[in-house]
Amino acid sequence: MARGLLEVQGITIRFGGITALDDLTFHIDSGEICGLIGPNGAGKTTLFNVISRIYDPTTGNVTFDDRDLLGCAPHQISQLGISRTFQNLALWPRMTVAENVMGGAHTRGKQNFFSAMASWGLKKEESGLRKTAYQTLEILGLVEHAEKPCDGLPFGTMKRIELARALVSRPKLLLLDEPATGLTHSEVNDLSSLIVSVRNEFDLTVLLVEHHMGMVMGISEKVVVLDFGSKIAEGTPSEIQKNPLVISAYLGAPK
Repeated sequence: MARGLLEVQGITIRFGGITALDDLTFHIDSGEICGLIGPNGAGKTTLFNVISRIYDPTTGNVTFDDRDLLGCAPHQISQLGISRTFQNLALWPRMTVAENVMGGAHTRGKQNFFSAMASWGLKKEESGLRKTAYQTLEILGLVEHAEKPCDGLPFGTMKRIELARALVSRPKLLLLDEPATGLTHSEVNDLSSLIVSVRNEFDLTVLLVEHHMGMVMGISEKVVVLDFGSKIAEGTPSEIQKNPLVISAYLGAPK
């Protein structure tokens, strides 16, 4: 049987007496946009933190491109080809847009402590990173802001900058943690189109956590639904929208 690019197998994670994820299993195929949805507290961001190696699960396995992720240190995740955004903006406000985006490419650098101290190849490497950052900003329609500080830019623009920073390392898997939070209706529509566009442009696989159901159902090929840490449904958007367990979880109807 063909394996997915990302395989989550039996992941359980407990914090004291609270079970944040309970025997979660699903996979994402290469090139797929997979939506991960559920009410607040369902365990969505917890899973992101397991994949990012911020949290260690109690039991279970996660493999990425046939490699055991749980055997990797957090700093190795980006090197393997996984990038993520966060619910809250994590940009450096006084740095320029280009500098912020370049920060996402730190794993592509080849300098070690001694060569950096001696400045061997440092200027050439920085020039290459800047070129890649500008190319990424161009694709996302942000190049006009490249030399502006992030501080004071519109919120929707800063969301796109954070996306550019995640893309500049040229990942295989992109984890998007509630990218539509705080955006207007028109900005959500633009972001939806952008996510599909960059998936195609960068040959990405995307795991999307989002409360905006219009976005999730509009761009996902597959949707996984969590409730209190357990998977209650998995399928196409049309299948999920008709699933009684999903309707119950969101509307509070009797299960």
